[in-house]
Amino acid sequence: MSIEVQGLKENLRLLQRINPTLSREIRKDFRALAKPAVDEIEKAKPSKSELPRGFQHSGRTGANAVKRVKINFNTRRARNRNITQGAKYETLGTIRIQTADAATAIADMAGKVGNVQQSGRSRAYLGRPNGHALNGQGGYMIRKLNQYGRASRFMWPGAERGLNEQERDFIKLAKRVENEINQELMKIGSSANEIRALQRRNA
Repeated sequence: MSIEVQGLKENLRLLQRINPTLSREIRKDFRALAKPAVDEIEKAKPSKSELPRGFQHSGRTGANAVKRVKINFNTRRARNRNITQGAKYETLGTIRIQTADAATAIADMAGKVGNVQQSGRSRAYLGRPNGHALNGQGGYMIRKLNQYGRASRFMWPGAERGLNEQERDFIKLAKRVENEINQELMKIGSSANEIRALQRRNA
């Protein structure tokens, strides 16, 4: 699912500059619209005890490190190395629904490529500089995870269910951002040149 509104990143950046309080209110409203998607994802995610045995530990990729899915914003301009490649912003998405832990990301996407290596060695890592022998052991985990469906198992389907009726409201709120900016600029008596200067600084 993709809800695209041209100029939303620029408008959110500009609103934050001219009225931070209103910007926080608008972002809170966007979060409220995205919350049903997060709730659906959380319902779809297996509980810690339901995850395959390989997740039952307290390490970075273990079930004990699982966190609630987050809603955040990305209006950050691209870094210089990406600007040279023509990028204006780091990502296309403005409002992002993201897992905050490695275990959920792995459980959601493991097996997407469909290629379980049967021989050779894994990539080296701290504590095992030669990696470990590969014999298809990842296939068991993928088969267990596939009981929840094929990748993406929770994130994408949950977001689609939660946002199914929300597209019109997102667009309406994005238009409100634009209207609020126009009103704020009129309040402060900005000239056309000053407005363009503000927009260039936020572009």
